[in-house]
Amino acid sequence: MAGRAMTSGFAAALRLAACIDTVNRQMAFLVRWGLLANAVLIAGNVFSRKLLGVASSTMYDVQPHFFAAVVLLMAAYTLQRDEHVRIDVFSGSLGPRGTAWLDLAGILVVLLPLCFVAVWVTVPDFTRALASGETRASRESLSTFPAWIMKGMIPLGFFSLGAQSVAEAVRCFAFLAGATPARRVAQTVQQGARP
Repeated sequence: MAGRAMTSGFAAALRLAACIDTVNRQMAFLVRWGLLANAVLIAGNVFSRKLLGVASSTMYDVQPHFFAAVVLLMAAYTLQRDEHVRIDVFSGSLGPRGTAWLDLAGILVVLLPLCFVAVWVTVPDFTRALASGETRASRESLSTFPAWIMKGMIPLGFFSLGAQSVAEAVRCFAFLAGATPARRVAQTVQQGARP
């Protein structure tokens, strides 16, 4: 009876992990278009500056923001696909269970606390920028690009990474408890379900 309750508990947790995967996969699908938009923006800025002699500080200012947003918002999908950086010196010799323990320790000791602190620290700055209508204008830039957009990408990116790390921790726990034969969703995602 206890084994059945544990299995159903893991089933519910694995369904939650699958929901997190779906949200992050859909976000990755949308965000990847940001790379194309950034390339078009850069080409348009170059064309405008070099051929027409017209420059826009706002459009120039948006370029690194697009790229930073893509990096921040794709981190969760990178973790989901198991394409993140891992210390292969250790994980290569541990086997599946040892790697699961190493990943679980990394998630619980480093990744989740880092994501929590990053969201905790950046949300107040985002809400302040949103409420005040802050722009990127400064002595160095005349940009009118709203600062809250980029300041909102930071907590959103770390929140999605934290949620994905919870999904990965659930998979590690389920694998270590023997509730699932395969630990990583990347094994099934790589076989076809790309964004």
